[in-house]
Amino acid sequence: MFRKNREDFRNIAIFLDRDGTIIEDKNYLSDPDQITLIPNTITALQLLKNNGFKLILTTNQSGISRGYFSRNKLKEIHDKLVTILGLNRIKLDGIYFCPHHPDKKCFCRKPSPGMALGAKKKFHLNLKKSYAIGDRMIDVEFARNFGGKGILVLTGHGKEEEAKNKSDYVAKDLLDAAQWITKSRFLRNRK
Repeated sequence: MFRKNREDFRNIAIFLDRDGTIIEDKNYLSDPDQITLIPNTITALQLLKNNGFKLILTTNQSGISRGYFSRNKLKEIHDKLVTILGLNRIKLDGIYFCPHHPDKKCFCRKPSPGMALGAKKKFHLNLKKSYAIGDRMIDVEFARNFGGKGILVLTGHGKEEEAKNKSDYVAKDLLDAAQWITKSRFLRNRK
């Protein structure tokens, strides 16, 4: 039975916000050496990965369109993050970002579902069973817009956003969110 449940998770994604959720928000991070993981991130990602979920980073990066940093610099930042996670035996399945200014109203900028739909096509995901985790309500709205569940974490800007809460769950941090997801999935699959 455990094997069947594990197979059920193959096409379920955890869409992870970057700044304020996985790493500390540095307000338009432009230097890879300034990456600082939020406490419990490694344990949370290992828990999700060990339970068979796809881990997909989705991040709005309007700093590119604002001229604060280039696409190449963003690649350096993501390469360093991938290296840090890899040293802890965690592999992201995908990284999606929106480089556009919020005024552009593009389809890829969260809360629009563009990044999730791109990942769905590539990984054959079941978006209705997938989750988005982030420290802003746009991450929760992102989940709603692709048909999944949204979790607000109280790291980063989460405490400021909590008053607007419309999430499926409010988590202390990424580890709390990961534990809620794995427990919820396990209980649902036992019925």
